[in-house]
Amino acid sequence: MNASAKAGVPIVGVYGSARLPETNEHYQYAVEVGRALAGEGFTVATGGYAGVMEAVSKGARELGGEVIGYTVTSWDGLPANRYVTEQRDSTDLFDRLRKFSEVDLLIALDGGLGTLAEVAVSWNLLQVGSDARPLLLVGEQWQALHNFVREKLIVGEADLNVVRLLPEGSTPSLVAATACELVGQRLGLGGPWESQQRPTTGATAPTSR
Repeated sequence: MNASAKAGVPIVGVYGSARLPETNEHYQYAVEVGRALAGEGFTVATGGYAGVMEAVSKGARELGGEVIGYTVTSWDGLPANRYVTEQRDSTDLFDRLRKFSEVDLLIALDGGLGTLAEVAVSWNLLQVGSDARPLLLVGEQWQALHNFVREKLIVGEADLNVVRLLPEGSTPSLVAATACELVGQRLGLGGPWESQQRPTTGATAPTSR
C-alpha cells in the first residue's frame, strides 16, 4: 500500500507526454485536470518532468494539493518540475512502472510512445491481476487505441472492458468525478470516494526551479 493511502488519501497517477508546450491547449487542459483532482482531495502522481506531467502537477499545486514525482534521474539527469512536493526516484523505467502500479488509479491524458508503453503495461496488469489498479483513458487517441485493440489484436470483451474510456472534450470535473467513482470501487466503498478534507483554493505554488 502506498504511503498516502495509509494516511487515508488515495494517490491518482497521471500519464502524459513530456513534450507538450505550455502554449498547447492540451497543456492547459491537463492543468485543469490537476486542479480538479486536487479539488477532490487526491494526491497526484506523475513522472515528474515537463509537458503534461508538469501541467497536472501545476494544477494540483495551485489548489494546494500534494504532488509526487516518479523521476528517473539516473537515466536522464533531469530535475523534477518545480511543482513536485515529493520526489520518489526510480532506478530505471521498469522501477518507475512498478511504483505507478502501486497507486490507487491511473489516468492517461495526451501522450507519445512512452505514455503508450505505460498504458499497455497498466492494461495488461488489469488483464492478469485481480489487484491491478483501474485505468482511465481520456481523449480520442485512446479511443482509437481501444478500437485498434478490438479490431486487430487477439482479445475478448473482458479484455476491452477492464479499462474506462472518456471521450475527447470531457470536462476536468467529469474526469475527477470518474476518478472518485473508480477509486471508490477499488477501495470497496460502495460508492464514490469522498475526501473529508479538501485543499484550500489559492494555495501558493513555487515559482522557481
